Amino acid sequence: MKWTDEIRNKIGRQVLTTKLKGRHRKVQACNLDNARWVGIIYNATEYISFEIIKDLVKVLSDNGIAVSVLGYVDSKKLIDHYLYRKGFDFFSKNDLNWYFRPVSTVAVKFMEEPFDLLLNLSLEDHFPIHFITTLSPATFKAGRYLPADESLDFMIDIEKENQTMRSVHQEILGGLETTNENREIEADMDKKTETELQLKFLISQLVHYLSIINT
Repeated sequence: MKWTDEIRNKIGRQVLTTKLKGRHRKVQACNLDNARWVGIIYNATEYISFEIIKDLVKVLSDNGIAVSVLGYVDSKKLIDHYLYRKGFDFFSKNDLNWYFRPVSTVAVKFMEEPFDLLLNLSLEDHFPIHFITTLSPATFKAGRYLPADESLDFMIDIEKENQTMRSVHQEILGGLETTNENREIEADMDKKTETELQLKFLISQLVHYLSIINT
């Protein structure tokens, strides 16, 4: 991150802290059996994430749960294959202000919705996603454990799964001959495989615990 971006990010976090003062949100654990409206926010930069989230939305919808989805594309260009996806909204770097606050209509609307349950399925700490999650009035918020993240009420620590994931990567990539081209293929496959495994694991754990949690 450039030093100018670091300053902008720091200012953004200070603004977020200020906005939180005086806000009072009543937290109430939400079981998936009781949830009527679920919000999902995630990092949509890699297309494999969209495919996984789409499957989750289908499962929730088939169980009579209304679902709203917002994806963040960490680029200044919204990827063409995300245009006109029914039931999915997206925003990109072009939809952020100077200190990285989301300002698009869809992002602001999502941030104000009183979801029964908000799932932050981002695997990394993207400030625009964190901003929305933190200010959301959702009754219960869940997602991945990240150090110093106080925006969630329930978190899953997936770090302990990393070694297993790396072993799977090596098995998948072990047959490739080492060439410059294959190094690029390996790096791309490694990133996609890690994203897929971690996201699927995070979702499976959240669904499991949010199905048995006491309310």
